[in-house]
Amino acid sequence: MKAFLFYSRYSLAYLFALLALLGAALGGAWTFLGVIGLFVIHPIWDHILRTKHIPEVRPKSRLPEALLIFALPFMSVFLFTGVIHSLDATALELTGLILSFGAITGVLAINTAHELAHRREKTMRGLGVGLLLLANFAHYAIEHVYGHHKNVATPEDPATARKNEWIYTYHFRSFFGGLWDAFKLENKRLNNKPLWHRVRHRIVWYLLLQVLMCLAVFGLYGNAALVFWLGQGVVGVLLLQTADYIEHYGLVRTKKEDGFYEGTKAPHSWDSYQAVTNYTLINLGYHSHHHLKATLPFTELQEQPGALKLPHGYSAMALLAFAPPLYFKKMNPLISLHQK
Repeated sequence: MKAFLFYSRYSLAYLFALLALLGAALGGAWTFLGVIGLFVIHPIWDHILRTKHIPEVRPKSRLPEALLIFALPFMSVFLFTGVIHSLDATALELTGLILSFGAITGVLAINTAHELAHRREKTMRGLGVGLLLLANFAHYAIEHVYGHHKNVATPEDPATARKNEWIYTYHFRSFFGGLWDAFKLENKRLNNKPLWHRVRHRIVWYLLLQVLMCLAVFGLYGNAALVFWLGQGVVGVLLLQTADYIEHYGLVRTKKEDGFYEGTKAPHSWDSYQAVTNYTLINLGYHSHHHLKATLPFTELQEQPGALKLPHGYSAMALLAFAPPLYFKKMNPLISLHQK
């Protein structure tokens, strides 16, 4: 019972998903309830509870793994529900559905996929790819693990935001740069193998599956459903990339005389220890520890000595990032303080 009470708090993202479903059922302006939950209720709740560190001793339980595994069937039914509601939706309702369901795709589907992509078990990684396919973002499973984690906080990493880089231009650079890097990584993996192994090019297969899924949605349900499907995926990806933006904004690893960069250290990530942020995003806020030990399960992540701390939780920082001058005013002095 103790373990259940301890780990059930990490199901908070499912609560916000229920808000999106409630909004869809009520219709009208209520369809925006999911995105309101994440960008109004969430930051207020996060601020009220403020910082709450994870205890070093955690009870043993299979619940964390169950929550990860449950994400794929849940999100499949969740998005199917969104497709059905989109069929007779007005323009206002369709916009609300895309924003609300897309926000949950980013927070629950892609974020859970991020955790699964780092697991050693092939089955768990496969579940992660399945979640990413729902957002038309499957190449992330390769680029993030083998590209971002190697090149983080360097100019070679499209997911690392430069100092004074506007988030709106960053989104284009991060997405297309990440897709290009994923192709290069997969080509490199197959480079020294026989020619017929090219049919095992994962990025090509991922893109093909995504196209087939879009065609299936369109063929079965029509234009509105396809607009919803593509739209929620775009919103989900933008939220994931916004998280990437705030996690490494303005941080740079030193390039040594031999041309190699210094190893990744705790100060090369921004951490957030707010309770609601980490209960919703399964400890994504302990980001410096994640980059030091990428295969470590989210339940074991801890605050690291020397880690840099964000002034607010993820939802509040995301809202701030959407207003670049305000974001720069808040974060640039912290970067300067770190660089001294």
